[in-house]
Amino acid sequence: MILGTLCMLASCVGKGKDYLLKPAGMFYAFAGLCAFISLEVMRQSVKRMIESEDTIWIEYSYAWSFACACAGFVLLFLAGITLLVLSMPHMPRNPWETCMDAEPEQME
Repeated sequence: MILGTLCMLASCVGKGKDYLLKPAGMFYAFAGLCAFISLEVMRQSVKRMIESEDTIWIEYSYAWSFACACAGFVLLFLAGITLLVLSMPHMPRNPWETCMDAEPEQME
């Protein structure tokens, strides 16, 4: 997240540094995936602890921090994908015309 934020700040401060949006998007998406993996590990460990014979649980629920981590995962992943889409080059309106406007290659 820190590297993504640094890339975003450098892209916003420096004019013509739009090429930093792609690494920022990848850093944010990767941070979102890491958050998802840590959430799944926590969920599996709670499930395993409840199913063990050593502990007796009557009732359990996930706390507000789990909901915050889920929201963080969604925001990070969506921000990363959005930045990746924004950093992609624009498609021409009619790609066939741009291909046909190119000079023919010389065969030697």
